Amino acid sequence: MTTSNSKAVAILAANPAFAAILSRALEQDGGYRVASFSSVEMLTTFLRISPVDVVVLDTDLPGAPAIDIARGLRTHMKLASGAFEIVALTRAAAAFHKPLLAAGIDAVLEKPVTPQQLLGCIDGLTEVERVAAVQHQAMTMVRAFEPRPVPAERVGNVIPLFGEGRIRR
Repeated sequence: MTTSNSKAVAILAANPAFAAILSRALEQDGGYRVASFSSVEMLTTFLRISPVDVVVLDTDLPGAPAIDIARGLRTHMKLASGAFEIVALTRAAAAFHKPLLAAGIDAVLEKPVTPQQLLGCIDGLTEVERVAAVQHQAMTMVRAFEPRPVPAERVGNVIPLFGEGRIRR
């Protein structure tokens, strides 16, 4: 089920293959625009110039605890968008999720995570905005199929497209 979704997701993961699997599912099944990164520095640089709706953090990054990354993202003053959701992917049991949530992470998924679980989580976090976008898209589609007047005559050197406006000779 591919939808046209203009939402952007940034993934920070140590394993590029894992990030590629998640990215592909989010792009193809969810219609999201996805950018993947393997270091906090690359993610932060990207977030300074490009707003995103969701940041996905893999807690298995060496030398960079997800709690510190989340706190840093929440307090960073020079990001292109200050309003984004953070999803953490962790091996920790549910009993250890409270510190992650206290650090500003909006949702925690326990590994192993399937692409469909991540897609469902992100859709749940952005559900209100997605419903509004679907309603807007439906109205746009109705307007696109309204009949348009065809000009009786073309002036100058105009090439008609798709047979519209051609004058019979």
